[in-house]
Amino acid sequence: MIELPRPSTKLLLLRIFFLALAYVVAGRLSLLLAIPPGFVSGLFLPMGIALGAVLIWGYPVAIGIFLGSTLLNISVSPAELITFPVLLVAAEIACGSTLASIVGAWLIRKFVGFPNSLTDERDIFAFFALGGPVATSLSATVGVLTLYFNGIIPFKHMLYSWWTWWIGDAIGVLIATPLVCVLFAEPRHFWRDRRMTVGAPLIVSSLIVVAVFVMASNNEQKKLNDQFKQQANMVGGAVDASLSSVIYTLATLRGLFVASEQVTRAEFSSYIAQVIVEKHGVSGFSWNKRVLHSERAAFEASMHAEGILDFYIKEKDSTGAFISAPERAEYIAITYVEPWQENAMILGFNAASEPDREKALNRARDTGHFAMTQPLQLLQDEKMSPAIVVYYPVYKPMQLIDTVAERRASLVGYAVAIIRTDNLINAALAPLSSSDYHLNIVDITAPENPMAFYHRGDPVIPAYAHGLVLHQEIFVGGRHLLVSVSPTEKYLTEHISLQSWFVLAGGLLFCSLLGGFLLLISGRTQHISNLVEQRTKELAAILENAVESILVVDERGLIQKANPAAAQLFKYPLIQFSNLHIADLVPGLRNIFNAQGDDLTTSHLRETFGRCSDNSDVEIELSISPVAIHERKFFTLIIHDATAKRKVDRLKSEFISTVSHELRTPLTSIKGALSIVLSDSLGDTPPKIKDLLVIAASNADRLARLVNDILDVDKLEFGKVQLNMKPWAIYPLLRESIEQNRGYGERYGVALQLESPDSLVERAEVNLDADRFLQVMANLLSNAIKFSYLDGIVRVQLALDEQTLRVSVIDEGQGIADDFRQRIFQKFAQADSSDTRRRDGTGLGLSITKVIIERMGGKIDYHSVLGKGATFYFTLPLAE
Repeated sequence: MIELPRPSTKLLLLRIFFLALAYVVAGRLSLLLAIPPGFVSGLFLPMGIALGAVLIWGYPVAIGIFLGSTLLNISVSPAELITFPVLLVAAEIACGSTLASIVGAWLIRKFVGFPNSLTDERDIFAFFALGGPVATSLSATVGVLTLYFNGIIPFKHMLYSWWTWWIGDAIGVLIATPLVCVLFAEPRHFWRDRRMTVGAPLIVSSLIVVAVFVMASNNEQKKLNDQFKQQANMVGGAVDASLSSVIYTLATLRGLFVASEQVTRAEFSSYIAQVIVEKHGVSGFSWNKRVLHSERAAFEASMHAEGILDFYIKEKDSTGAFISAPERAEYIAITYVEPWQENAMILGFNAASEPDREKALNRARDTGHFAMTQPLQLLQDEKMSPAIVVYYPVYKPMQLIDTVAERRASLVGYAVAIIRTDNLINAALAPLSSSDYHLNIVDITAPENPMAFYHRGDPVIPAYAHGLVLHQEIFVGGRHLLVSVSPTEKYLTEHISLQSWFVLAGGLLFCSLLGGFLLLISGRTQHISNLVEQRTKELAAILENAVESILVVDERGLIQKANPAAAQLFKYPLIQFSNLHIADLVPGLRNIFNAQGDDLTTSHLRETFGRCSDNSDVEIELSISPVAIHERKFFTLIIHDATAKRKVDRLKSEFISTVSHELRTPLTSIKGALSIVLSDSLGDTPPKIKDLLVIAASNADRLARLVNDILDVDKLEFGKVQLNMKPWAIYPLLRESIEQNRGYGERYGVALQLESPDSLVERAEVNLDADRFLQVMANLLSNAIKFSYLDGIVRVQLALDEQTLRVSVIDEGQGIADDFRQRIFQKFAQADSSDTRRRDGTGLGLSITKVIIERMGGKIDYHSVLGKGATFYFTLPLAE
């Protein structure tokens, strides 16, 4: 593992600070892509930034991750709600994010290695898998458990929250980590080149996906707004209609008192029961009569006469108990009320004795219209339950009542509706689904002192639902009501579509795959570019330091490049070669390179001479190889100074001539003398001396063969032997070679056998030199005989192999070891040096054979099994 250099304390603190800042900023940007109700974001960039930072700068910068995550989680809470438990939750979530970054970096270092150029598909896959899905499962798990144990989410939401949290973090790693690496990772020159090939396409594609997501999300939000507003309008309309129905009903009751001079309690009760059938959530109706103080006694007596014996005008004292009303100029006494049993206790109450009711009474009296009180507690209720009282004034019959004074003078009393707001609104909303919305109605007649009118559902509206809240203002009875309808969590869960989230997550996942693909392609491209650059430098170094002269020319023969060895050979400065034609250096190539370029498709090796800058000639060996580069043809010329070689060849020729004369002549004399002595022409030779002479004669023959073989090898290798190539039927030659070597085989107790081919093969002809062919067969047969066991058989086969004839010499001897294959056709090569004496050989036979076969256009090879013999075979092309 590569150890990162330890930064200075100041640099480390700066990195921690900027990492924390980047975490918060990226987190806020990511939350802009969140989808309610759970603020699920399909892309959480801070996790990718955090992992990249830990990978590049080491584990100490994880402090910045903890600080940034804590600050980010605190920032999403309203300032007034930031408490110690909130800080604790933020810190716990930050621990999960920090742990995920550290574990992800450790896994990548262990199994992928870092710094890493990420040019291999396996490394890229492991990098993304370990840093993304694997490591971010920790942050999702810690985060969701924190929310659950702190009571922020219920158990039923844990799996969904974990899944969406994990997806957002994982995609954040897949998108942001490569971008961080492009900006800061090592090796810098390698990653810097990926800014345009990886960074720019990744950013552009991600922005396109985000733009598509925003459009899809806005469309979904608009659709949701339209759906909910339609329902909210129905709720607001139902509330408005319920209040309007109360006014209509109250107007009907008022008509009873306008049309009648005197209404008895029985008539009032009957009218309520028979005419006002639909109560529309109204708790009761009453008739409140205006009674002057001078009329009080008579009024109370009349009520006693109607059977209400305990009737008297009353008010409430400071303790809430009913007392007889003190003397006042006038009283607004509750005279009749229905339902009777529930409301009998309030009969006789002076409604004008309470300020809230008095305000509504006076407003109704002075305007001639109905007036509604602010939310208050009904007289018959022991506990506060929001209620209202609506008053509709009744005046004495007059032709015109236009002024306030006239209205006050002619007031008779009030038709009254007693309403518990819960009953009224609940009755109005009964046809609508109560689980889809929260309803809140506030009396804002006095803006500085708003009063609760009605409430259903959670009073705290989630932040994500603020855009869906419908506010409607209703003016009724002189009061100003604000109706607010907001969706419930159930409604949001059922109606919010995650289609845009899947668009975002799926699109960003595609972007991350695109990023991985671009990493792979750019990495390989950069690797190839670096490799090409390295190889170019290596080739340039080889060219500059090559011992042989190297020239590169185009198809017109103009020299494009030359190495220092060429400058030394031809005695030209390097810079001058670009002005030369190849014919200026090698006149023999003038006819090969012309204005159009000759069609040289294979390498050419030739001996010629070169011309130096001082017009002196130098003997050279020249090899020409064509090379096609970008549809242009070039030729590489490798030139060898052959001056020393030619000198060696001359010395070798002189040596061969000397050997031929100086060795052969004495050997001939020695062999002749030994032959005469051994023939007993000079008399009988003692047996012991004769044995020594036989040995001497044998070694003289062996030395003569060695000299002949050496001379043959030399002549054949250097082309000094001209082969007499003619078409020959090969089968008769094989029979002749068998006969020539039969005696040699009998000497070793080995039989020779020529297998008969079919008639077509027997008549087949091959271009060859008959004498040299018999020499080849003699070498192969003698080797097979020498290495065969006593009473063994050496077989010769002839077969047709496509356009060639194949000759095989097969023995059943000791075979050839595999480790000898590389040297078997080399000069003086023998499997065992002791074979030279035991087998009577020079080690040159197979080398000579190979040269002859190749000179005749054929190929030679063998196969062998150790201990089971060997088969040597060669092929020669058929004569045309």
